Amino acid sequence: MFRSRQKNDILFYMALVFLLFPILGIFWFDYPVWTIFPTIGFALVYLVVVHLKDDYQTLLMLLWIYLLGYIVYMALVIEGSIIWFFFYPSNLLVWRFGDSLKSYRAISFLICLSIVVGRWLLFSNSFVSKMNAIVVAVFILTMTYSQHKMQVEEAMKSEIERQNVYINTLAAENERNRIGRDLHDTLGHTFALISLKSELAMKLLEQKNMDKVRQELSELHDISQKSMKDVRELINQLKYRTLSEEIETLSEMLDLSGVVVSVENQILDEQLSPKVQSALTMILRELVTNVIKHAEASTCQIRLRKDDRIILHFSDDGRGFPKITGEELQSIKGRLVQMEGTIDIVSSKHPTMIKIEMEDKVL
Repeated sequence: MFRSRQKNDILFYMALVFLLFPILGIFWFDYPVWTIFPTIGFALVYLVVVHLKDDYQTLLMLLWIYLLGYIVYMALVIEGSIIWFFFYPSNLLVWRFGDSLKSYRAISFLICLSIVVGRWLLFSNSFVSKMNAIVVAVFILTMTYSQHKMQVEEAMKSEIERQNVYINTLAAENERNRIGRDLHDTLGHTFALISLKSELAMKLLEQKNMDKVRQELSELHDISQKSMKDVRELINQLKYRTLSEEIETLSEMLDLSGVVVSVENQILDEQLSPKVQSALTMILRELVTNVIKHAEASTCQIRLRKDDRIILHFSDDGRGFPKITGEELQSIKGRLVQMEGTIDIVSSKHPTMIKIEMEDKVL
């Protein structure tokens, strides 16, 4: 029925200290003695709301009504300063429930706060009381909104981090699968042939056909030498990802992040050296990573062509750059130095458009 204790629950407990004011008010300000019972009830209900599982929505709704009802009654009938107690449901809205501003809890919270403030504005003869009501309401609403915004940003950050972990895992898995396929295609046939040749040599040796044995062993030697050469070439190839492979992986990453990607690649892998492909894929990887982590984009376009120079057009509909200072994308600029390349932010936002040109060589 109750959820396990969370590390942030201590903040909810600390807020209970302010309930001393309506309790001490019984002795210092002649509050009705009976108000101690609804005040104790408020404390108990508040703690239950903090710990009750979300499965009990009906009970949570009733408890929520009690919290708001206590504050409204005490502020209107007993002591106006109890309006400050609206910070209790405010904290619950943001940090306990994570509600949107359109939820029934948020709407009922705003209605009750408006009732208390409206009563002071309409029926109080004191200008100071009216101003106090406005100041308190503005403070509570500002606090609620700022905390809600902070909570949303933290949730988005956590979701982005979760997606990044998943994307990195997927990229590593794709790389392992690619290496596995390459090893299988390169060495699978070779090992099968070596096994057959060695078995044949053993049978020929049993028959004392030495000439055939020498021939089979010679062929085994040639096969092993060729296999060593193939493995070296495979290792060299694994150092570099081809442009088409990287674009495919980056497209999957964008798709998993909810970004619709459009790719127009007019460059064949054979047109670029491995080192140029490696540098170009690193630039593409950084641009895509920026879109996933920071841009909050829903669409992305990648266009590649090769004339006298390699030309990359990259755009997205994200939030872009707030202001162009010349310090943007420094790591990409560093890579372009080696390729005698340039980068131009054609449009800083709506959409963000980047044009990159580079030579087909690495210095």
